[in-house]
Amino acid sequence: MSTPAGSSDPDQTRRDIQHTRAELGDTIAALATKTDVRTRLRTKTTTASDELRQRVTQAGQSAKTTAVQRSGMLSQKASQYATSVKQKAQQATTAMRGSAVGGAQTAGKAGSNLVASARGVTTRIGSSVRAKPKPALAAAGAIATLAVVAYRRRRPR
Repeated sequence: MSTPAGSSDPDQTRRDIQHTRAELGDTIAALATKTDVRTRLRTKTTTASDELRQRVTQAGQSAKTTAVQRSGMLSQKASQYATSVKQKAQQATTAMRGSAVGGAQTAGKAGSNLVASARGVTTRIGSSVRAKPKPALAAAGAIATLAVVAYRRRRPR
């Protein structure tokens, strides 16, 4: 700022100089800020770091929410699957019991037939032993023993 021509007031000139100095100081400070690369980079780095932290925090919260939701879904599906498996196991057990009862009845009939057959053989052997006592007696004992062993092996316990 220049003083108007013809003004010779020294106080006004001093005020103008002080004002010009203040403006010049502000201009230099602004230029120094623009040319201070280190401070500008620090500011940008801090801003970027803060933004990154915020994004990571949000991503972590989102991942946690998703994990909790999926964990609940998996737990529910596992429970449903376990219930299904349990029902199928109960059905299979019931079917096996039915088969076992039927098998036991069939085995019982077969055992009765075997016993009747063994009795018939024993009767025939007895008749044979009476006719020829010594050789027939040894054979009859062996056959009777085999019949009893076979019967016991086939019988359900």
